[in-house]
Amino acid sequence: MKVTFIGDIHGQVEIVKTALAKRGRKIFVGDLVDSFTHPPVESRKCMELVLGAVEAGKAEVIYGNHELSYLFPHHRCSGYTNATYGFMQELRPRITAAFKSHIMLAPDFLVTHAGLSKQLWEDQLLNLDVLDHVLCDWWPDISSPAHWIGYGRGGPNSYGGTFWCDFRREFQPVPGLRQVFGHTRGKGIRQVEQSYCIDCLEDGAPQFLTLDI
Repeated sequence: MKVTFIGDIHGQVEIVKTALAKRGRKIFVGDLVDSFTHPPVESRKCMELVLGAVEAGKAEVIYGNHELSYLFPHHRCSGYTNATYGFMQELRPRITAAFKSHIMLAPDFLVTHAGLSKQLWEDQLLNLDVLDHVLCDWWPDISSPAHWIGYGRGGPNSYGGTFWCDFRREFQPVPGLRQVFGHTRGKGIRQVEQSYCIDCLEDGAPQFLTLDI
């Protein structure tokens, strides 16, 4: 099965349209909203396009920290605007129905917004048998490790959780766990062992990564 993963969008409507035109299974890794170059109306259009695709069974989407910024004050992000808050609250029932905290494509293949680092894996005594269950339990609790914000992103924790882990400063691959995530800007798709960071906004646009799962 071929799966296309779409990196952080941040209000780029044409990127969403290009992604949705691709065949096969498509997963957006979050951060559809907030931009320093595109107005909130374009973030809304991105959100509506992706929501429509998810509702039609044509795509899947994971929460990014920028979506969570409008749901939980704990996650307040740069780029936050009152205009975006307004339409996010209007669309909130659709968002909560469509968005997921993570996706397991296989027992050893995890898709999150920011990645799960080896340090969190070891400190929390995680393993492949319990991973999906634990992440589901963590998701609604904003004090859980999934929501931790590390020092590198201005938070109080020594490293970030699956919504905030910084690829450059904090991420270390988990042996035996394949991962795809975004969140940390960089040039091109970056791979370390079996993990891919696909937030490439430093190149001017999110990247698409297609893998056979």
